[in-house]
Amino acid sequence: MKDVGSRREHKKTELRQRIIQDAMTLFRQHGFAETSMESIAATAGITKRTLYKYFPVKEAIVSGFWMQNVQQQSQLLPQLLAQFPDTRSRLVAVFLSAAEGFMKEPAFARIHFSYQFQLLGKSANPQFGNDFDQFLTAVINTGQAEGDIRNDMADSELAAQLMFNFTAVCLIWFADTRAFSLEQRLKNTVDCFMDGAAKTKKTKRG
Repeated sequence: MKDVGSRREHKKTELRQRIIQDAMTLFRQHGFAETSMESIAATAGITKRTLYKYFPVKEAIVSGFWMQNVQQQSQLLPQLLAQFPDTRSRLVAVFLSAAEGFMKEPAFARIHFSYQFQLLGKSANPQFGNDFDQFLTAVINTGQAEGDIRNDMADSELAAQLMFNFTAVCLIWFADTRAFSLEQRLKNTVDCFMDGAAKTKKTKRG
């Protein structure tokens, strides 16, 4: 029975990935607004009813595309930890990798963020940033073990704070992609997280 269940889940995953791939192709060719759920179902070779079982709206497909990318990046975590010497350089690498994808397709990235924000408060288990948040938590946990991140706060709490800052920067940038350099602002975000914003007080000499 386990083998049957595993095959069934595998087929569902394959279909979900095919829907995302076909839909993104249509979005890029014809535009997001001009592409209908009907055309996506036809291209994927499924009924519209089946499509709605996987994705209730087009925005969910775009969001699934970005989450898929995050999951793929998460598999590279061991390589990231080995390639960069400390938490700061690892976080910068993660943020710049995300920024690279956002700058290539900012319209789709904006749709993803907007859709996930709409889900907040509608579910007891919101998906917003879940995989990315877990990825950041793992990086911070390693930093705590190595001694360059404070350990009086939970790694998940620190990751959540960093995730909020990351999200805020991205949302502001999406509103006007010419307003500032996304890469530089994200580097600044990491610096503020690692160093804090308070000015270090000089010790008085006697």
